[in-house]
Amino acid sequence: MLTGERGIGKTSLLDYIKYVARGSLDVAGEKLNFLVVETDLDERTSQLALAKKIELGLRRELSKSEKARSFLTTTWRFLERVEAGGVSLKEKRPPDSDLIVEEFAYSLAETVTRITDKSGEDLFSARYDGLLLLIDEADNASPDLKLGSFIKLLTERLQRHDCQRVMVGLAGLPELRQVLLTSHPSSLRVLEELPLGRLSDEEVRGVIDICIDAANKKNSDKTSVTESAKASLVNLAEGYPHFIQQFGYSAFAADTDNTIDKDDVAEGAFGRRGALEVIGDRYYRNDFYNKIQKDSYRQVLRIMARKGDSWVTKAEIKKEFHGQESTLDNAIHALRARHIILPREGYKGVYRLQHRGFALWITLYASKQTGNGDIKPPGLAAPHTSAVRD
Repeated sequence: MLTGERGIGKTSLLDYIKYVARGSLDVAGEKLNFLVVETDLDERTSQLALAKKIELGLRRELSKSEKARSFLTTTWRFLERVEAGGVSLKEKRPPDSDLIVEEFAYSLAETVTRITDKSGEDLFSARYDGLLLLIDEADNASPDLKLGSFIKLLTERLQRHDCQRVMVGLAGLPELRQVLLTSHPSSLRVLEELPLGRLSDEEVRGVIDICIDAANKKNSDKTSVTESAKASLVNLAEGYPHFIQQFGYSAFAADTDNTIDKDDVAEGAFGRRGALEVIGDRYYRNDFYNKIQKDSYRQVLRIMARKGDSWVTKAEIKKEFHGQESTLDNAIHALRARHIILPREGYKGVYRLQHRGFALWITLYASKQTGNGDIKPPGLAAPHTSAVRD
């Protein structure tokens, strides 16, 4: 189970795992040969829909011959029976959901046994070491999906069918832990959690050096980066791989003399259609404008943005908030529920914005006092960055 904040690299790591499992990349001189089925979840995904997604993934990979197609049709016929019985893919919690997991596990075990049995009839184009099932955006699972229960029951029933060659990988925001725990208290025990944290300053500097070195190998004109520019990029990127990529790319694009300095970083970050605005469109705009429909909620975000990503108490917010306390309570509750602000664990009434960049974006691009434009704040503090275009 990979958990981490948005932009931390969960999906990229899943891609890496996928390539290793398929044998596209070797590790310590060894190549694996797993069949990989990947999917993702949204709040509408039901247990039946998840089973159907996985079955379709298997069909795409395995339906190379008429015998293989016939085997898969017979093995996974229960899905047709369930739908024929009036259960829709959109029905979040059908009354016989436990039976769906039971039949799904049996069909999956039958399929995996055939693709890993090197002594049986050759139905498929290749034999595999096992099956790797990857589920991204798993924190989007609805309570009706009961993802934790689904995973736990699935692994137990696969073992019951003597199927030991299935691996399940989940990725999602840190809230995924609670999603699984709420669904089944024991579900976390069947998963090994790998929390992905932000890169350290030294790691970000290493990324900058690697990217510049790669660019210099491809381009005839060589580029260098000043130490002050590196410090600015490190500060701006906040340790997030995607932010390193965007701020580094934009600084590289702004450079005109083959030496990226602090001014190039500022121009790339805060100029027209600069990195911060681009990142804001991808990560922040939806949170600020679409996930919340009341300006009183946005007022809370504007107040908190003045403190960057530092912790802010409700009492501090209340001093500057224009409105009734009940409105403030509703705003904080809604912002927490939508994961736009984070509560401080172990403290009551203490919150912060997830990224310092979100605070900057609110101040520069979503403030009532400030419009869009070529803004270069004084005293540029740089986040973690670096990725350069060719």
